[in-house]
Amino acid sequence: MVRSFTDRVFGGVCGGLGAILPVNAWVFRFAFIILALLTGGAFAALYLLLWWIIPQQSLSARQRGGAGLLLLTILLAAATLGGWWLSVNGGLRGPTGQELYAPLLLVVLCAVFFLRQVRA
Repeated sequence: MVRSFTDRVFGGVCGGLGAILPVNAWVFRFAFIILALLTGGAFAALYLLLWWIIPQQSLSARQRGGAGLLLLTILLAAATLGGWWLSVNGGLRGPTGQELYAPLLLVVLCAVFFLRQVRA
C-alpha cells in the first residue's frame, strides 16, 4: 500500500486506500471527515499517523505488495475507534480521574514521527 500521488487531496492516504480496495477514494475521504468530527479529532490524528507511516507512490519505481501496510492501517483504525469508545464510556481514566485518550494518542503520534526521523 502506498499513498497516491495522482489521486490525492491532502496527503494521498485516501487515494491509496481507494487504489488497493474496490471503494472510491471519496468514500474514504468522507468517512475520515465524519469520523474525525464524531471522535473529536481522533481520526484526523489517525490520518496524520497513516500519512507518516505509508510511503508516497513513486511514478518511476514499481511498488511491491502492501498487504502488511493495509493490515496495519486496519489495526490502527480499529485501535483509534476502540480507544475513542473507551474514552467516551469512561474506560481510559487515570488514577485521579483525568482523561488519558488524548495524551496516549499524542504519545503514539510522537513515537511514529520519531521513528520515521530515525529511519530516514
